[in-house]
Amino acid sequence: MAIMRVSCLWRRVLALALVCAGLCAGVAHAVVPGEASCPPQPEPPGRELMLKAQRQAVDRGFLWRISRGGRDSYLYGTIHAGRPEWFALGPRTEAFLSRSGMLALEINITEPGVRDALAAAMQGPQRPLPPGLLQSLRAAWAAECLPAAQLEQGAAELLVTQLAVAQAQRQGLFPLYGAESVLLMHSLGLQRPVVGLESVQTQLSALLARSDEEAAEMVQGALAELHSPLASRSLERLAQVWVAGDLAALEAYPQWCDCLHTPVEREAFARLVEGRNPGMAEAIARLHADASVFAAVGALHMVGPQGLPALLQAQGFTVTRVF
Repeated sequence: MAIMRVSCLWRRVLALALVCAGLCAGVAHAVVPGEASCPPQPEPPGRELMLKAQRQAVDRGFLWRISRGGRDSYLYGTIHAGRPEWFALGPRTEAFLSRSGMLALEINITEPGVRDALAAAMQGPQRPLPPGLLQSLRAAWAAECLPAAQLEQGAAELLVTQLAVAQAQRQGLFPLYGAESVLLMHSLGLQRPVVGLESVQTQLSALLARSDEEAAEMVQGALAELHSPLASRSLERLAQVWVAGDLAALEAYPQWCDCLHTPVEREAFARLVEGRNPGMAEAIARLHADASVFAAVGALHMVGPQGLPALLQAQGFTVTRVF
């Protein structure tokens, strides 16, 4: 099996909505205060941070209005890690969210049992790795100041996702400040219902390798990416595309991500993104039948003939780009 190319790991981090945030939110970092070699940690979103973000709030990302049966709902393409200054909704985003009866995320981490399921996955059986590869994983884990004890449990392909989060933090991108976190906090504060579009098991099945051999290939490829300067540039470009709402650049992602060259890479992308879209489209349509819904889903789920706007249009929705 071919090793995944640069930015496939970033796609795993940023194309899956709250899995990464859910898996990693409770991960403690063995950070020594002032230790320059450790990735920076996010400040809790206190009053000062939120007021500062609100003063410079603008609409970011991608928003569509979807209409059927005399009712409007909304489809919002997100990014799952953000910067502190993004921790506020833009005026149009907030206005359309306020018109909705519920917020729908890929998974609802506030739902009872969801965090337990995520924790169980992180604490599951270990994957056997070749000794040399395990040694490389241990070195990368220590370099990101992650607790050594956590390396002794769970699937290795989930562990390298935590490494990618740490690398994103070095670029000032944190799951805590991701679009879903902002939407979730806003909705909970206003007691707006929050629902999930798919189960934890669906997202985990997209992340987990199908065999020990595939897991080893994923870990090897991920570690190679983490040492490549192209990975950080690809992540930064994806963040810029989201901030600018540049749909043409997002649609061209397969051309600039350097991540869909082999059958293995294309199959992984289809499983992680396109393979989950029909189920989420059905869930959105089902929720819309009863109430207006603001569905916030990773931006890469929005593009192409298998993207959510196209799938919902095929179900009879009128789909209109807002920004």
